[in-house]
Amino acid sequence: MGSRWNVDGVLTMSEVPAEFADFVQAKRRQLALNVLTSSAAGVGLANLAALAAGDFSLALLAQTLQTQLPLIGLTAVASILSGAGWPMKK
Repeated sequence: MGSRWNVDGVLTMSEVPAEFADFVQAKRRQLALNVLTSSAAGVGLANLAALAAGDFSLALLAQTLQTQLPLIGLTAVASILSGAGWPMKK
């Protein structure tokens, strides 16, 4: 049983069986895309709340977008290093 994929070992994607390779790649892309869309939704909702409160400004929009840049960069690097490529690439 120890020869089976991810049984009795650390969960890793380095030795994915061929029959699961496409599925794993699709899930990697899906996870990265989920992170990016969640980030975009957070920026949108934060600015919508500021607009409703009467505190919206272009400076606030720039700040909320700027705080998401590291997340976008880290997601891109993690996607590329994991072999999934850029999340939008198919």
